[in-house]
Amino acid sequence: MHNTKQNPPEQHAAPTGHTMKGQNTMSEQNGQLALQKTQPVEIQLDQHGVQLRSFDEMARFCKAVVNSGLAPKGFSSPEAVMVAVQHGLELGLAPMQALQSIAIINGKPCIYGDAALALCTAHPSFLDIEETVGRDGTADGHMATCVVKRRDRSAVVRTFSEGDAKKAGLWGKSGPWQQYPSRMLQMRARSWALRDAFPDALRGLGIREEVSDYQVKVARGREVASSVVLPDAPKSAEDFFESAVSADVSQRAALEDIETGDLFGKAVAR
Repeated sequence: MHNTKQNPPEQHAAPTGHTMKGQNTMSEQNGQLALQKTQPVEIQLDQHGVQLRSFDEMARFCKAVVNSGLAPKGFSSPEAVMVAVQHGLELGLAPMQALQSIAIINGKPCIYGDAALALCTAHPSFLDIEETVGRDGTADGHMATCVVKRRDRSAVVRTFSEGDAKKAGLWGKSGPWQQYPSRMLQMRARSWALRDAFPDALRGLGIREEVSDYQVKVARGREVASSVVLPDAPKSAEDFFESAVSADVSQRAALEDIETGDLFGKAVAR
């Protein structure tokens, strides 16, 4: 007689070392996969604060920051906080340092001048920095000078004067330029010097005190931040007419781009 008893299906042991506390597991219920949640992974702490080791841990941390109500202005969602934290990690900043040092200006992340100075002074090639603000001996009035020295390179010297601020339309501008003009001159000179001397430390991030003064213009349906000062108003009737025609053409082009969804002036099939 043949043995009709069937052996039970072979059970394969789950490989060890792959199921971690805090991971989601899948189980089959009624022919469908169901997600089962396990206990979350405990985030490690040491004398320097939280230690984020995974994307999930960073997401939980960012959510906690937003729920606390203590997130800086502009970081109203966990996703925004995560972007700032990631930028900070790439620069070598701890999560909370990143939130205090990264600002969003015109939709782009930038770094405060004091944090930029801290990053550059911590760079292995940093030697010294000298900052002075005083009279420049000319009709321009005050001038700030920043000298940055690093190993194996010539010193980088950048200046920003009262005359430069007037040409850029910054002198007397409401806000810090009226309240602390000398400090703003210092921060602008520092911004130029640090960005030119340590691009490897700042990784292309702009300096907040400089970027916040950029003018935002609309170019073909897009907002563009520019440090270029807009030209003065035309003086003659002929110049005024040419400017009006040019502005009308630019405005119509921008509206066409918004309507078609094309930001680069190419034809879009409808």
